[in-house]
Amino acid sequence: MIRYIAFDVETTGLVPGVDRIIELAAVKFEGRLVLESFQRLVDPGFSIPEPASRVNGITDIMVRGAPRIEEALQGFLCFLGQGTPMAHNATFDVGFIAADARRTGMVPPAGPVLDTRGLARHVFPKRTSYSLQTLTRDLRLDQGSHRALADAHACRELFLRCRQMLEDDMSPAALAKASGAPLDFLCHVPRHAELAVRLAEAMRRGVDVRIQYRSSGGDVTERDIQPLTFVIVGGAICIRAFCRLRGAERTFRLDAIVNP
Repeated sequence: MIRYIAFDVETTGLVPGVDRIIELAAVKFEGRLVLESFQRLVDPGFSIPEPASRVNGITDIMVRGAPRIEEALQGFLCFLGQGTPMAHNATFDVGFIAADARRTGMVPPAGPVLDTRGLARHVFPKRTSYSLQTLTRDLRLDQGSHRALADAHACRELFLRCRQMLEDDMSPAALAKASGAPLDFLCHVPRHAELAVRLAEAMRRGVDVRIQYRSSGGDVTERDIQPLTFVIVGGAICIRAFCRLRGAERTFRLDAIVNP
Protein backbone atom coordinates (compact mmCIF):
# COMPACT_ATOMS: atom_id res chain seq x y z
CA MET A 1 0.00 0.00 0.00
CA ILE A 2 1.26 3.49 -0.90
CA ARG A 3 2.27 5.75 1.97
CA TYR A 4 1.20 9.40 1.83
CA ILE A 5 1.99 12.42 3.99
CA ALA A 6 -0.43 15.36 4.26
CA PHE A 7 1.27 18.52 5.54
CA ASP A 8 0.54 22.15 6.33
CA VAL A 9 2.44 25.24 7.41
CA GLU A 10 1.33 28.34 9.29
CA THR A 11 3.22 31.56 8.60
CA THR A 12 3.57 35.19 9.62
CA GLY A 13 2.34 36.34 6.21
CA LEU A 14 1.99 35.45 2.55
CA VAL A 15 5.40 36.15 0.97
CA PRO A 16 8.07 33.39 0.95
CA GLY A 17 11.51 34.76 1.71
CA VAL A 18 10.06 37.72 3.62
CA ASP A 19 7.52 36.15 5.95
CA ARG A 20 8.40 33.16 8.13
CA ILE A 21 7.02 29.74 9.04
CA ILE A 22 5.71 29.55 12.62
CA GLU A 23 4.27 26.02 12.60
CA LEU A 24 4.99 22.81 10.70
CA ALA A 25 2.75 19.75 10.81
CA ALA A 26 2.20 16.55 8.86
CA VAL A 27 0.36 13.26 9.14
CA LYS A 28 1.62 9.99 7.62
CA PHE A 29 -1.00 7.49 6.48
CA GLU A 30 -1.69 4.39 4.41
CA GLY A 31 -5.28 4.17 3.23
CA ARG A 32 -7.36 5.22 6.23
CA LEU A 33 -4.71 4.10 8.71
CA VAL A 34 -2.86 7.00 10.35
CA LEU A 35 0.70 5.90 11.08
CA GLU A 36 2.36 8.92 12.67
CA SER A 37 2.09 12.68 12.99
CA PHE A 38 4.56 15.56 13.23
CA GLN A 39 3.94 19.00 14.76
CA ARG A 40 6.38 21.78 15.68
CA LEU A 41 5.92 25.42 16.58
CA VAL A 42 8.73 27.60 15.19
CA ASP A 43 10.18 30.83 16.57
CA PRO A 44 10.31 33.24 13.58
CA GLY A 45 12.82 35.53 15.30
CA PHE A 46 10.44 38.51 15.46
CA SER A 47 7.01 39.37 16.79
CA ILE A 48 4.15 37.64 14.96
CA PRO A 49 1.94 40.23 13.20
CA GLU A 50 -1.53 40.54 14.69
CA PRO A 51 -3.35 39.69 11.41
CA ALA A 52 -1.48 36.36 11.25
CA SER A 53 -2.30 35.56 14.87
CA ARG A 54 -5.97 36.28 14.23
CA VAL A 55 -5.99 33.70 11.43
CA ASN A 56 -3.98 30.86 12.97
CA GLY A 57 -4.25 31.59 16.70
CA ILE A 58 -0.48 31.40 17.21
CA THR A 59 0.98 34.09 19.47
CA ASP A 60 4.44 35.26 20.53
CA ILE A 61 3.99 33.54 23.90
CA MET A 62 3.28 30.21 22.20
CA VAL A 63 6.49 30.26 20.13
CA ARG A 64 8.70 31.50 22.96
CA GLY A 65 11.39 28.86 23.45
CA ALA A 66 10.39 27.00 20.28
CA PRO A 67 13.16 25.97 17.85
CA ARG A 68 14.16 28.23 14.97
CA ILE A 69 13.43 27.06 11.44
CA GLU A 70 17.00 25.76 10.97
CA GLU A 71 16.34 23.12 13.63
CA ALA A 72 12.65 22.40 13.04
CA LEU A 73 12.87 22.11 9.27
CA GLN A 74 15.48 19.36 9.31
CA GLY A 75 13.21 16.89 11.11
CA PHE A 76 10.22 17.98 9.05
CA LEU A 77 11.98 17.33 5.73
CA CYS A 78 13.02 13.89 6.95
CA PHE A 79 9.39 13.17 7.84
CA LEU A 80 8.16 14.32 4.42
CA GLY A 81 10.69 12.05 2.75
CA GLN A 82 8.96 8.96 4.16
CA GLY A 83 6.07 9.04 1.69
CA THR A 84 4.39 11.00 -1.12
CA PRO A 85 3.66 14.48 0.28
CA MET A 86 0.53 16.53 -0.32
CA ALA A 87 -0.96 19.85 0.79
CA HIS A 88 -4.00 21.96 0.03
CA ASN A 89 -3.12 24.90 -2.23
CA ALA A 90 0.32 23.29 -2.17
CA THR A 91 2.04 26.10 -4.09
CA PHE A 92 1.86 28.22 -0.93
CA ASP A 93 3.25 25.61 1.47
CA VAL A 94 5.87 24.29 -0.95
CA GLY A 95 7.01 27.85 -1.70
CA PHE A 96 7.72 28.57 1.96
CA ILE A 97 9.42 25.23 2.61
CA ALA A 98 11.52 25.43 -0.56
CA ALA A 99 12.59 29.01 0.15
CA ASP A 100 13.63 28.18 3.73
CA ALA A 101 15.37 24.98 2.62
CA ARG A 102 17.45 26.99 0.16
CA ARG A 103 18.16 29.72 2.70
CA THR A 104 19.34 27.22 5.33
CA GLY A 105 21.25 24.98 2.91
CA MET A 106 18.99 21.93 3.37
CA VAL A 107 17.98 19.49 0.64
CA PRO A 108 14.23 18.74 0.54
CA PRO A 109 12.90 15.37 -0.68
CA ALA A 110 12.60 14.82 -4.42
CA GLY A 111 9.46 13.65 -6.20
CA PRO A 112 5.99 15.06 -6.85
CA VAL A 113 3.92 16.97 -4.31
CA LEU A 114 0.17 16.46 -4.66
CA ASP A 115 -2.20 19.41 -4.40
CA THR A 116 -5.62 18.50 -2.98
CA ARG A 117 -7.02 21.82 -4.18
CA GLY A 118 -6.21 20.91 -7.78
CA LEU A 119 -7.45 17.39 -7.18
CA ALA A 120 -10.75 18.73 -5.83
CA ARG A 121 -11.10 20.95 -8.92
CA HIS A 122 -10.69 17.84 -11.05
CA VAL A 123 -13.16 15.73 -9.05
CA PHE A 124 -15.72 18.44 -8.15
CA PRO A 125 -15.75 20.92 -11.07
CA LYS A 126 -17.70 24.19 -11.22
CA ARG A 127 -17.65 24.88 -7.49
CA THR A 128 -17.51 28.51 -6.41
CA SER A 129 -14.97 27.85 -3.64
CA TYR A 130 -12.16 25.35 -3.23
CA SER A 131 -10.90 26.49 0.17
CA LEU A 132 -10.10 23.66 2.55
CA GLN A 133 -12.65 24.83 5.10
CA THR A 134 -15.46 25.06 2.52
CA LEU A 135 -14.70 21.70 0.95
CA THR A 136 -14.49 19.85 4.25
CA ARG A 137 -17.74 21.45 5.41
CA ASP A 138 -19.65 20.72 2.21
CA LEU A 139 -18.32 17.16 1.98
CA ARG A 140 -18.96 16.61 5.70
CA LEU A 141 -15.34 15.76 6.47
CA ASP A 142 -13.40 16.54 9.63
CA GLN A 143 -12.68 20.27 9.37
CA GLY A 144 -9.38 22.02 9.98
CA SER A 145 -9.01 24.86 12.44
CA HIS A 146 -6.24 26.94 10.80
CA ARG A 147 -3.72 25.17 13.03
CA ALA A 148 -1.27 23.16 10.97
CA LEU A 149 -1.96 19.64 12.27
CA ALA A 150 -5.75 20.02 12.07
CA ASP A 151 -5.45 21.29 8.50
CA ALA A 152 -3.11 18.42 7.62
CA HIS A 153 -5.74 15.94 8.82
CA ALA A 154 -8.43 17.80 6.84
CA CYS A 155 -6.19 17.60 3.77
CA ARG A 156 -5.84 13.84 4.34
CA GLU A 157 -9.62 13.40 4.56
CA LEU A 158 -10.16 15.42 1.39
CA PHE A 159 -7.53 13.40 -0.47
CA LEU A 160 -9.17 10.10 0.53
CA ARG A 161 -12.56 11.35 -0.68
CA CYS A 162 -11.11 12.54 -4.00
CA ARG A 163 -9.20 9.30 -4.54
CA GLN A 164 -12.36 7.32 -3.84
CA MET A 165 -14.21 9.36 -6.47
CA LEU A 166 -11.46 8.60 -9.00
CA GLU A 167 -9.81 5.21 -8.57
CA ASP A 168 -8.49 3.88 -5.28
CA ASP A 169 -5.47 2.32 -6.98
CA MET A 170 -4.28 5.42 -8.89
CA SER A 171 -0.51 5.83 -8.66
CA PRO A 172 1.09 8.96 -7.11
CA ALA A 173 2.17 10.02 -10.62
CA ALA A 174 -1.40 9.75 -11.94
CA LEU A 175 -2.76 11.61 -8.93
CA ALA A 176 -0.11 14.31 -9.35
CA LYS A 177 -1.21 14.78 -12.96
CA ALA A 178 -4.86 15.02 -11.89
CA SER A 179 -3.97 17.57 -9.19
CA GLY A 180 -2.60 20.13 -11.65
CA ALA A 181 0.74 21.56 -12.75
CA PRO A 182 3.88 19.62 -11.71
CA LEU A 183 5.08 20.65 -8.26
CA ASP A 184 8.10 19.66 -6.18
CA PHE A 185 10.33 21.07 -3.44
CA LEU A 186 13.51 21.08 -5.53
CA CYS A 187 12.21 23.14 -8.44
CA HIS A 188 9.56 25.27 -6.80
CA VAL A 189 11.68 27.80 -4.94
CA PRO A 190 9.73 30.97 -5.81
CA ARG A 191 11.97 32.69 -8.33
CA HIS A 192 10.89 36.03 -6.92
CA ALA A 193 11.76 35.15 -3.29
CA GLU A 194 15.10 36.99 -3.46
CA LEU A 195 13.38 39.93 -5.17
CA ALA A 196 10.81 40.04 -2.36
CA VAL A 197 13.62 40.22 0.20
CA ARG A 198 15.20 43.18 -1.65
CA LEU A 199 11.86 44.95 -1.91
CA ALA A 200 11.21 44.39 1.79
CA GLU A 201 14.61 45.88 2.64
CA ALA A 202 13.89 48.92 0.43
CA MET A 203 10.52 49.25 2.15
CA ARG A 204 12.21 49.18 5.56
CA ARG A 205 14.72 51.85 4.52
CA GLY A 206 12.16 53.96 2.63
CA VAL A 207 14.23 54.06 -0.56
CA ASP A 208 13.43 53.57 -4.24
CA VAL A 209 14.16 50.49 -6.33
CA ARG A 210 14.72 50.57 -10.09
CA ILE A 211 12.86 47.79 -11.90
CA GLN A 212 12.02 46.71 -15.41
CA TYR A 213 8.37 45.72 -15.59
CA ARG A 214 6.61 43.66 -18.25
CA SER A 215 2.99 44.65 -18.80
CA SER A 216 0.22 42.19 -19.60
CA GLY A 217 0.68 43.19 -23.23
CA GLY A 218 4.37 42.28 -23.18
CA ASP A 219 5.83 45.82 -23.16
CA VAL A 220 8.79 46.38 -20.81
CA THR A 221 9.32 49.75 -19.10
CA GLU A 222 11.98 50.88 -16.64
CA ARG A 223 10.64 52.49 -13.49
CA ASP A 224 11.81 53.78 -10.12
CA ILE A 225 9.37 52.65 -7.44
CA GLN A 226 9.13 53.15 -3.68
CA PRO A 227 7.78 49.86 -2.22
CA LEU A 228 4.90 50.31 0.23
CA THR A 229 3.36 46.90 1.00
CA PHE A 230 2.96 43.37 -0.32
CA VAL A 231 -0.51 42.31 -1.50
CA ILE A 232 -2.05 39.23 -3.11
CA VAL A 233 -4.04 39.89 -6.29
CA GLY A 234 -5.66 36.99 -8.10
CA GLY A 235 -3.42 34.57 -6.21
CA ALA A 236 -0.22 36.35 -7.36
CA ILE A 237 2.21 38.09 -5.00
CA CYS A 238 2.42 41.80 -5.83
CA ILE A 239 4.09 44.91 -4.47
CA ARG A 240 2.08 48.09 -3.96
CA ALA A 241 4.46 50.98 -4.62
CA PHE A 242 4.67 54.64 -5.57
CA CYS A 243 5.71 54.70 -9.21
CA ARG A 244 7.88 57.70 -10.14
CA LEU A 245 7.16 57.16 -13.84
CA ARG A 246 3.39 57.48 -13.37
CA GLY A 247 3.48 59.79 -10.34
CA ALA A 248 0.98 57.60 -8.48
CA GLU A 249 0.61 54.36 -6.56
CA ARG A 250 0.61 51.24 -8.69
CA THR A 251 0.47 47.48 -8.07
CA PHE A 252 3.18 45.32 -9.66
CA ARG A 253 3.20 41.52 -9.92
CA LEU A 254 6.52 40.18 -8.72
CA ASP A 255 6.59 37.58 -11.46
CA ALA A 256 6.37 40.39 -14.06
CA ILE A 257 9.42 42.27 -12.75
CA VAL A 258 12.44 41.48 -14.91
CA ASN A 259 16.10 42.29 -14.22
CA PRO A 260 15.36 44.01 -10.87
